[in-house]
Amino acid sequence: MELLVSLALLVVGLIIGFFIGRFVQTKTGGSSAAQTEQQVKEILAQQAQHHIHQTRQSLEGIEGQCETLKQQIEEYEALLTQSSDDDDAKVPFYGEQATSYLRNNLKGSEKSKVNKVSDTQPKDFANSGSGLFVGGSEQSTADKS
Repeated sequence: MELLVSLALLVVGLIIGFFIGRFVQTKTGGSSAAQTEQQVKEILAQQAQHHIHQTRQSLEGIEGQCETLKQQIEEYEALLTQSSDDDDAKVPFYGEQATSYLRNNLKGSEKSKVNKVSDTQPKDFANSGSGLFVGGSEQSTADKS
């Protein structure tokens, strides 16, 4: 009987220990969930700060490119207005003096051209007796023997 009482007390102790452990676990588990939630919030806050930092860097880069583009457009407009103003002020490549000079030289060169006809015909180098290929057939027969 002593054995039976000690076994019964052991079972009751296990049941009471089980419920006490479960109660303690839920109590600390609730704080664990709060800690986990706090850690998740901290991670999200760090990620948000990193995202804001990257966005600001991208925005600064875009603003720099916009400023460069504005400067290039202003320079291009200045070149366009400058070239349209310079067209009126420029002297043509061939001025009046150059045109008259060229006219006089072209008329004089036409008068000085004389058709020269020579009485002799140019040599025909394709002909065997023209002197270009003289002795070629003798050398080729000497090389073969």
